Amino acid sequence: MATRCLSSLALLSPSPSSSGKARVAARASQLVPSAAARRRPRTRLSVATGGKQLVTAQEASQEPDYGVVSIHHVGILCENLERSMAFYKDLLGLKVNPARPTDKLPYRGAWLWVGSEMIHLMELPNPDPLTGRPEHGGRDRHTCIAIKDVLKLKEIFDKAGIKYTLSKSGRPAIFARDPDGNALEFTQV
Repeated sequence: MATRCLSSLALLSPSPSSSGKARVAARASQLVPSAAARRRPRTRLSVATGGKQLVTAQEASQEPDYGVVSIHHVGILCENLERSMAFYKDLLGLKVNPARPTDKLPYRGAWLWVGSEMIHLMELPNPDPLTGRPEHGGRDRHTCIAIKDVLKLKEIFDKAGIKYTLSKSGRPAIFARDPDGNALEFTQV
C-alpha cells in the first residue's frame, strides 16, 4: 500500500529536484504503517466502475483504537427555538433531556432524546437558507431517525400539513423538513 501511495505522490507532485526527492522519501516513510498496524488483518473494499475494478479503500477489520460506540447527538440549527420545539417536541413527540445544560452555552438551545441518542437544537439568528434546497430531503444533508411505523408518521404529517416525500428506493422511509429547512429522514426498522 505504501508503494501505491508513493507513486500517487510522485504523480501529484511536480518533478522533484534532488532535495525534493529527499522530501518525498521522508514523506513516504511517514506513510509506511507501524508494525502493529501491519499485523492487523485487513479487508479489501472495491467497487466496479464501467468494466474496471477500482480499489477504493482498505479497512481494518477491528474497531479503531479509540473505541467508537455510537452517535451521541446531532446538532441542528434553528432560527426560533419555540417554533422548533413545537415541531420536534409537540409534533414528533421527542422528550427533552433535563440533565443537559441549556443555560451554560452562549446561545439558546435544547437537548431532545431520540432513543438513546439526542438532537441538540441550537438557536442562531441566521441558520442555513430555506431556498435552494432539493425538494427531496434524501438529496440534502440530513439526519435519519429510526421509527417503527412510517404510515403513522405520514398520517401525522398529513394532519399537520407538513410536506414530505417518500423514499425514492421504495423502502419504508419518509423525508420531511423542519421549520428551518433541515432535512429529516424517518426510516422504518
